[in-house]
Amino acid sequence: MRKRVRSVRDSAEMTKRVVVVLTMLVACMSGPMVLGQDRAPPGAVPVTAELEPTIRSLLHAIEILSDYSAPAALPSVFRLPQSLLEAKVCEEPCSVTAAYLPREGVYLAENLDPERDPQDSAVLLHELVHYLQQGHPKFAHMSSCQREKTKEQEAYAIQNAYLAMIGSGKRAVFYDGEFDCPDEQTAGSR
Repeated sequence: MRKRVRSVRDSAEMTKRVVVVLTMLVACMSGPMVLGQDRAPPGAVPVTAELEPTIRSLLHAIEILSDYSAPAALPSVFRLPQSLLEAKVCEEPCSVTAAYLPREGVYLAENLDPERDPQDSAVLLHELVHYLQQGHPKFAHMSSCQREKTKEQEAYAIQNAYLAMIGSGKRAVFYDGEFDCPDEQTAGSR
């Protein structure tokens, strides 16, 4: 009799777990599939759902312009005041307007309007390139400095290809002076 009671209790517990998992799946499927949307830092406003059509369009453009494939899940995208963005990614005041941080998402300065301004959509595209680069095996053989420099060069190249594709005469400029990789200096002095 005890085995039967335990078995019934175990079955009831298993049923509760299945219901919880199914509820979570339904909740995920009812809205856009977004990674880490609930982790908005203080002062940041989640905007992934609001920008979903723009994000998907930009990911499609990246697929056309590169060898990346966009996953179904979107990265989290947040808007925040310029001062908070600077504090998040710079050691001192800087002119950053957007950033992708692994395991967090894309941060956009609140003055950017990627839905209406082509330059601002190109900035978001640049950060989405970084999202797609994350963990890509083509960077695995590089030193950390060289890897980050190469990722940045590639993101700017795709951003500029996008600007050309949409007929903009403007281009983003990559300043490689930010990356003073020691392994390049050693290789150059041999």
